Amino acid sequence: MKNYDSVELSSIDRQLSELPAGLTIFEPFLKHEAKESIESGGEVFVSEDSSGKKDGLFIYDPYEETGTIFTKSRESFELFLRLRPHSYIFSEFLAEDYQRDVWNIWQLDINNVQSGHRFRYVVSIEYDADEIERFMMSTQPETNRRWIRVALNNGDKCFVVKISGRIVGMAWLTIAGDMARSHSVYVEPQFRRMGVMTDNLQARLIYLKSRGVKTLINEIAESNVASSGHAIKGGERMIGKMFLYNSQSDPET
Repeated sequence: MKNYDSVELSSIDRQLSELPAGLTIFEPFLKHEAKESIESGGEVFVSEDSSGKKDGLFIYDPYEETGTIFTKSRESFELFLRLRPHSYIFSEFLAEDYQRDVWNIWQLDINNVQSGHRFRYVVSIEYDADEIERFMMSTQPETNRRWIRVALNNGDKCFVVKISGRIVGMAWLTIAGDMARSHSVYVEPQFRRMGVMTDNLQARLIYLKSRGVKTLINEIAESNVASSGHAIKGGERMIGKMFLYNSQSDPET
């Protein structure tokens, strides 16, 4: 077995370019996500073997104690999994002997989306970082609030639905070339099953089509049958899986 080590990055251009192609479905977003992590107080590491060959990337948020491992190497996966304390870690790498939850990665071909949706709510892009922060801190308090302004400054778009002047539903978009990723989706419980997120999604799709984006991807927990059903109904197809390893994940015996 080769010896592996990790190197923390303060700049990302050259080191990320040395990672192997095809490392992850999320490859178009790696530079963007690594940059935002560093700017919001996070850490970014690459793994390399004794010959200096890089084969893994770890993006970690010490405030949230969460991160994502991108690698096809068991050695790099285990190195990163033990590198920092964590509540949970996502990775496309399947460690079959570790306890894990399964998330499915869905893809939508935006050009195939039918137009003519009738909106029930007004959907807008929110730029007020204070208002976004208030909503996210009340509904997703584990979020690193520094990330909000970093994301806005880096061009991420926050789509919101407001009722009676306050945000009740939110979804973020990150765009990289002709691909986009939807994330941090949340609707307050009392406004669910009312079409809030359906309208939000349709607004995002209209926006993406206007930007020439061809593909939208997102992740849904396999246990979330309702959201998976909406994805299928909306024309999405499953293209991969991610695995959530929490702090109690140990090899099964």
